[in-house]
Amino acid sequence: MELKSEVWDRVMEFASLLAQEDQLQKFWINYNALKDYCEAQSRDGYDHPFLWESLADFTIDDRAAIPLYTRALSRAQGDEARAYRVSIRFALAERHKNIGEDELARQYAIEADDEAKHIDDLELRRQISKFLLSE
Repeated sequence: MELKSEVWDRVMEFASLLAQEDQLQKFWINYNALKDYCEAQSRDGYDHPFLWESLADFTIDDRAAIPLYTRALSRAQGDEARAYRVSIRFALAERHKNIGEDELARQYAIEADDEAKHIDDLELRRQISKFLLSE
């Protein structure tokens, strides 16, 4: 699942702006610009999970982020998208935990852990294990 370098670069520009923004009004301007970019890419036929996971990562409201992560997960198909599925499922676990949906949180964390055994991201694997042990 190849990610276009220009999409990576553009999303990283938005991410940098969002991560550094202290003013709420400017944050929302940049957030909405990222959202518009993701939607435009999707309309143009490029619906990569990276787009929706990135948007979800910057979505403040857990309940609003969950459908974005779910959309990303539905686009993360095949073995080459395994790392995306792991990080998306772990993010879903955290968001569900935040809103008190512990059973769903655990389910997503277990699914992430099962697939994480097949990726090389040891830090992410540690975070998932720590999450499951804290249950």
